[in-house]
Amino acid sequence: MVQSGNAASPKERAEALQKLAQRHGAGYRSVGAMAYDIIRDAILDGTLPPGMKLRQETLAESIGISRLPIRSALIQLEADGLVVFHARRGAMVRALSVQEATEVYHLRTLLEKDALRLAMEEITPERITRLRELAQTADDISEGGEFVEARTEFYATLYDAEARPVMWEMIEQLRLKLGRYVLGWRLVSPGAHDHSHGELIDVVAAGDVGEALRVLETHLNHVRDGVIALLDAAATEAAGDGA
Repeated sequence: MVQSGNAASPKERAEALQKLAQRHGAGYRSVGAMAYDIIRDAILDGTLPPGMKLRQETLAESIGISRLPIRSALIQLEADGLVVFHARRGAMVRALSVQEATEVYHLRTLLEKDALRLAMEEITPERITRLRELAQTADDISEGGEFVEARTEFYATLYDAEARPVMWEMIEQLRLKLGRYVLGWRLVSPGAHDHSHGELIDVVAAGDVGEALRVLETHLNHVRDGVIALLDAAATEAAGDGA
């Protein structure tokens, strides 16, 4: 995870990648698509932490495939903002700066408030029930990849992603940049925002648009502050290690 003092060993990382490969082992149109999902999930759940060098041969061996689809997956992940290529050092997991995280949350707030306002015009009792189920699932999960999936499904349902696919794609791209840090903050601050989803669902169910937008913005600001504190702590630790 994105936590100080909790770096996984190479063996532990290899085992985590093998588990992801087993989970993603069927139903793919190509090996490249599978490799992309496995490496993306490993970045999002902290198995491959920010700043880590991504050796294609090591990834290929752990996942059990050739290097070619690994290369293709890394290029796609670079486009997603999760991987960066350096001329001499090769591919590395991209780390966000405090400034970048702040900017991402600013954009998320603008987009997600508009998405929620539009979605509330067509909210149904069935969607409210489903949102409560998904919120409970996300609160109960501590496993990295499963938490990210539950959180994604909650917001896709809240914002009615099927009705607004372009807006959802933009929101999801921004969320993708931050998911690993949100998970890391959640692990070092358990219970810090478990009840905010329930509060949001309550005001959405009541049809109070203004209050729903206020609760959503408060929630996003709270998580932003937690993520920034995590980034600051990581930067301080890195500076200390380099002293």
